[in-house]
Amino acid sequence: MRLLFIIFGLFLISFAKVSTFTCSRTEPNQGYCKLVRSGFLWSEEKEMPVNKLKGAKFLNKKDNESPKIVIYTSNGEVPFSSFANYGDEAQQREIASRISSFVKNPQQSYLQVEQKDKWWIVVGCVSLAVGFFPLLKTKS
Repeated sequence: MRLLFIIFGLFLISFAKVSTFTCSRTEPNQGYCKLVRSGFLWSEEKEMPVNKLKGAKFLNKKDNESPKIVIYTSNGEVPFSSFANYGDEAQQREIASRISSFVKNPQQSYLQVEQKDKWWIVVGCVSLAVGFFPLLKTKS
């Protein structure tokens, strides 16, 4: 049973991810943005010109979709996170708002927003602790 908790904990931790969106603007419509999404064993990057950005929006849960942040570009929508994110809704709204403010303010030269998915790590560590605790107890 302990092994099951340990395996389950590692499995949950593998779902943890970080999404970072960074933009640098050299002139009002010149520069690039980079979206980096990474997890335990993977990473992906997407670059886009600043002048293609239209804004961002936090979309509430509807139908069978999970809540998410979407970045709008002239080429279409780009999800901020590659998986469902069950993080703090206020934080997600703030991220979308900061991206949209950057788009509207051509004088702002730099933006970096980041979202860490701590939920999977916390639950995974609890499961690992339950699995390892009996091994750490001293025998009397």
